[in-house]
Amino acid sequence: MTVPAAVAYVGDGLDAIECQVLSAQVHHGRDDPTAQPEASTAVLELVGALPDVARIGARVRLAAVLGGVEYPRFVGEITDVAVGWDHVDIARPRIIAAGDLARLGRRPIGDAPWPAELDGVRAARILELGGFPPDPLATDPGTVEILARDVDRKPALELVHEVASDGGGIVWQSRAGELAYADALHRRGSAVRLEIAACDVGLGLGWEATLEGLVNDATVRYGPVPEGGEQAEVHASDPVSIAERGEYGAGLSTQLASAVDAQRRADAIVSRQAAPSWVLGGLELDLGLLDHARTLALLEHVEVHELVSITGLPETSPATSALLWVEGWRESIEGTEGGGLAWRIAYATSDYCRTSSPPLWDDVPAGVTWDTIDPARTWNGAACLPPPPPAGRWHDVPASMRWDTTDPAITWDTWAR
Repeated sequence: MTVPAAVAYVGDGLDAIECQVLSAQVHHGRDDPTAQPEASTAVLELVGALPDVARIGARVRLAAVLGGVEYPRFVGEITDVAVGWDHVDIARPRIIAAGDLARLGRRPIGDAPWPAELDGVRAARILELGGFPPDPLATDPGTVEILARDVDRKPALELVHEVASDGGGIVWQSRAGELAYADALHRRGSAVRLEIAACDVGLGLGWEATLEGLVNDATVRYGPVPEGGEQAEVHASDPVSIAERGEYGAGLSTQLASAVDAQRRADAIVSRQAAPSWVLGGLELDLGLLDHARTLALLEHVEVHELVSITGLPETSPATSALLWVEGWRESIEGTEGGGLAWRIAYATSDYCRTSSPPLWDDVPAGVTWDTIDPARTWNGAACLPPPPPAGRWHDVPASMRWDTTDPAITWDTWAR
C-alpha cells in the first residue's frame, strides 16, 4: 500500500511549508451535476507561526508526491488567514484559499460589442477578457451559435456561466489551476480512467434517487428579444413520464441564435432528466488501502469529466456495476500520530446517462440495427448509448454472492461470468 506525501507551497515565491501543515481539506469541482462548478477551495491547518509569505492574495499550491513526482491537487490564492492557539507557545494558523473562478467573479468586463459566435469561442473570449486565458488543450470550440451581444460591464463569471447554461457546457478549473470550457460534446467517446471494486470502498456506499432535477416538460427561449415583445420559444416533453409522475416543467431563456439549437437543448434536457436518476454516494477511497499502481492512476488521471467504473456491488443494489462521471470531490489529508498521512478522497459522481454527451449516429456500434433498439425510443429521446461497463476483477459478480449458494455443477474452469 502506498500513501503519497503532501507538500504545500505558499507565497509569491511559492515557498514549501509542508513541515508546518497538520491537515488539508480540498473541495474540487461540483457536487450537483446540474449546476456549474464553484471555485475550488483549500483549507490548510498549520502549526507554529503563520509564515510571512501567507498573505491575502498570495498563491497556494498543494501537491501529492509519489515516486518523486508531484501531482497537483489544488492551485489558488489566499482569501482568509486566521491564528489560534492550543497553548500559549503553540500557534495554530489556518489558511483558506480559493481557485481562480472566484477571482473571475470579481472581474467586470465588456466595453465593446461581441459578434455572433460558437459557445466555446464566446466562453474563451470571456475567460481571456477576465484575465484568465483558458487552457487550449482542455477548451472545446462549442456546438451552438450564441447571439451577438453588447455587454455593459458585468462580472466575467456571471457571463461565462450564462453561456455554459445556454450551450449545455461546463466552465471548470483543473487540479493544476487551469480554467477551461467543456462543451456539450466534451464527454463523447471517453474511456474508463479508473476501475474500482466495491471492496476498495466499503459499506459507506449508498444509492439515492429523488425528484431533484426532474424535468419532463421543457421550454427553451431563443433569438433576439423584439422591442416590446418576447423571445421565440420551442418545447419538448416526455408524455410517458408526465403520465407516470405528473408534470415537472422548466423554462430556460438563452442567447441561442437558432430554433434548431434551441430544440436540441430542450430535447437534451428532457431526455436526460425525465426520470429520476440513481446517485451513488459514499464513494470514498482511502489511499492507504490502494496499491501503488491504483494510487498513481487516481492521482495522474482522475479529474472532473473522467469516467470511472465500479463493480461488485451487492445484489440488493440498483446495479451491481456502474459507469460514473466524476463531477468533483472532497479531499482530506490528515497527519497521523506515527508521522504518516491519512489521505481520503470522496468523489461526487453522476450516472453515465444523466450527464453524457448527446449520442451521435457515428457512436453507435456497427452491429446495432433498428430492430434491436427499444421500439418506444426515438433518436431525439435517446439520452445516451453507454458502453458496457468493464468487467473488473469482480466480473460483475455481486459482493453478496456466496460460493456455497452456487450451482455445485459449476467448476472454476466453467465459470462464465
